[in-house]
Amino acid sequence: MTGASTSESIIESARGPATGGRRTLVVAAVVVLAAAAGVVPWRSRGEDPPRRPAPATALPSELYAADGTTLIARFDTDEPQDSCLRASVNDWGYFCDYFVTWWRGQEAFGTDPAQRLERLRHGGYRVNGSLDPRLQAGAKQRVDATVPVSDPNVFSLAAIEPGTGLVRTMAANRNFRRPAAASRATGPTGDQGDVLPAWRPAGPDVVDPLVSGSAETPGGAAGAPFMMFTLAAALDGGLTLDHEIDTKRVYQSKYRIDPQNPVACDGGYWCPANTGDPAYLSGRRTMWDAFGHSVVTYFVALQERLGAERSVAMAQRLGIVFRSPQDQRLSEPADSRSWGAFTVGVSATTALDLANAYATLAADGTRCDPLPVTRVTDAAGRPIDGVGPRCEQALRTQVARAAIDAARCPVGDRSAFGDRCGAGTVATTTVHDTVGRPVAGQSGLTSDRRGFSVVVAAPQLATAGLIASPPAFDPGAAQLDAGVPEHAVGVVAGVAHDGLAPLPARDFTAPPRELAFA
Repeated sequence: MTGASTSESIIESARGPATGGRRTLVVAAVVVLAAAAGVVPWRSRGEDPPRRPAPATALPSELYAADGTTLIARFDTDEPQDSCLRASVNDWGYFCDYFVTWWRGQEAFGTDPAQRLERLRHGGYRVNGSLDPRLQAGAKQRVDATVPVSDPNVFSLAAIEPGTGLVRTMAANRNFRRPAAASRATGPTGDQGDVLPAWRPAGPDVVDPLVSGSAETPGGAAGAPFMMFTLAAALDGGLTLDHEIDTKRVYQSKYRIDPQNPVACDGGYWCPANTGDPAYLSGRRTMWDAFGHSVVTYFVALQERLGAERSVAMAQRLGIVFRSPQDQRLSEPADSRSWGAFTVGVSATTALDLANAYATLAADGTRCDPLPVTRVTDAAGRPIDGVGPRCEQALRTQVARAAIDAARCPVGDRSAFGDRCGAGTVATTTVHDTVGRPVAGQSGLTSDRRGFSVVVAAPQLATAGLIASPPAFDPGAAQLDAGVPEHAVGVVAGVAHDGLAPLPARDFTAPPRELAFA
């Protein structure tokens, strides 16, 4: 990365809760395309390190919402997650649990996780969190209305602030409650021969980090939004937005797979095909209209030219974390060169990671670690240093702006250079009208209809949602019902609208012409 820098400053005030009504059901749903690479087990959460004795004058720490007055949790028990389970609003639990995970990793609160948790329980800290309670309430309502808590499919959603990493909402169609019994699942085979991620939680009560992920819960496949990482890598390598490829409906790639795989051709090469709008099944495409219509064979051919390892590296630079052992292995340089399906989003990801990656682009290439707090003070009211935004320049500013220009096409917006997105509509064409201001983003539906994702980014907020089906039961029953993807787009767009409504409208900065035209 170039121009790396770290900001340790404390944010002195939090943005107020979102206001303004919503007349249409909308908001961001996240990605899941075809075939995840490798079995991804979902296991129970690990236990905390041994606790140290509490000091004689123990004071519980308290976590508040972004408004500074709404109490989320008081950490007055031996197990911090128990405090999150007792939150007055149940769906705040996922954010609270993410905060505890974040706290454990902060050196400002102790030399090791055990000492940090002990100080959380007994140090008397006051924490102003980043959660917007009104935005959270709307997100939870929309998520549950689209995919009910009783549905086996998991719908998770996150919104994050570009340029700071502040996490504004974390919602899922589950109760934050320990299940009476947990089950394990093994993923089925996807349409490219890989094994899709397995979701351990099968019931309505789940305490696993469904929105943020962990080594034990790495997420689901993201689909077409991952095409962005190939596009950004191409721009970073010197290509322009008008770069043309004469696409075919079926493309014989150089990537080898099992000759018996249904998508293999000519003795064992991966041969992906375009789907969707018949007008885009073949023909000459640029980055604008290829991304706007998720033209698979364009991005597979583009990735071949660059090298798949550059697409993988770009995803990591922008904020994607590989958590499953299979994805971690495939992301290593020696293996990533042959990870052809990466560009179509087969690796496991989370709503929070996807939102953060697009937030990096919306912030002109500045990537920030997701941050659940705006201010922390000790028992004496003194602010704690070293817990503010941690950001670095992950991508050159002008390259990020060019990538965003292409990403305006799928969501009904318009390139800074005029009509470049191509004719026709896609699932997310209505997003721009719903949000009511400049936006960028993408969506993806798996070919077997097991999952769907969508991400919507604006200069001040990036929102992403992920629907994934736990494949522990009848594969047919696990498919998404008709209309769910369209409603999920509305969910993400709606949350984006509500989160942006209190803020002044801002447009993206246009990239220079030399990155648009050869």
